[in-house]
Amino acid sequence: MSRTVLERLERLPRRDLTVLSLKGISTLVPGGWSNLTSADTLICEVIGSDDPELVRQVRARADQLSRARHEGYERALSLYDAVNRSQHATGGLRVLANVTAGVPLLKRIASVTPPGDTLQAVDLSLKVGAELLAFTQVNGLPGDSFADFGAALADYAGEARVRMAALVCFDGLLPLGDQALSRLDGLLGAAGSGDLRKLPAYGRMAALIPGRSDSDHMNFLRRGVDQWLGWAGGFVSQLGLTGQKAVQALESTLGPWQGRMDQLAAFLDAFTDTYAHTGVQAVARRLVERAAAEI
Repeated sequence: MSRTVLERLERLPRRDLTVLSLKGISTLVPGGWSNLTSADTLICEVIGSDDPELVRQVRARADQLSRARHEGYERALSLYDAVNRSQHATGGLRVLANVTAGVPLLKRIASVTPPGDTLQAVDLSLKVGAELLAFTQVNGLPGDSFADFGAALADYAGEARVRMAALVCFDGLLPLGDQALSRLDGLLGAAGSGDLRKLPAYGRMAALIPGRSDSDHMNFLRRGVDQWLGWAGGFVSQLGLTGQKAVQALESTLGPWQGRMDQLAAFLDAFTDTYAHTGVQAVARRLVERAAAEI
């Protein structure tokens, strides 16, 4: 039997490159982020009580919902897993050993060859698409609920908000520059179905994306990006986010980085699991909130 959402939460790492990267980028986000890996702690936080019997009842209901095939919690996690596995291989990234620039924290100092801008933009759109589809799965909405997704982004907090900050910085500002958001439409307009098929996540997500063809799926992703950009532009402006600020935030936890920004972005893709990590945490929170409401 596959692990429940809460079992996956409890198996998340407490300290690794993913956690350090998220801690670094969270310093740019009001409210920050804590690496919550205890189901009981999450339940107590949601219900505002540490009564053992109530905690047990909420967990039992959460596990029941998690295992129910007609519920979307496991499918939501499969989407985060898909983009996470994909980012490790985007554009056939090559890890080159024994290069002096990099993160001193690692004994295996590495430099990574970044993908081209078009493929990077398509990869970002696929991650936004996964976020949209996970949102609809968890909330029982049709897959093309673009307006609902756009409205919900304004209410993102905690792990969900930090995941979006990581997406903006790691997949936008660092690899594509400070004008990344304004460049996206043009880059996606130049992309073809061949670029989409280069991303391993697409094969795993295609069945959940509305539409029958690669062209339909690309149109869906672009519509999702349009909704996301409406929120992301305000987010970047409000926090004054730039590629340099992202680098400085990451250096506060990872140590000095001496390579280019796009190399840092590719390094993070190759060696961190930020999407899946915060995805598990966010889905677990939503699941516990529902379970608590039903007790």
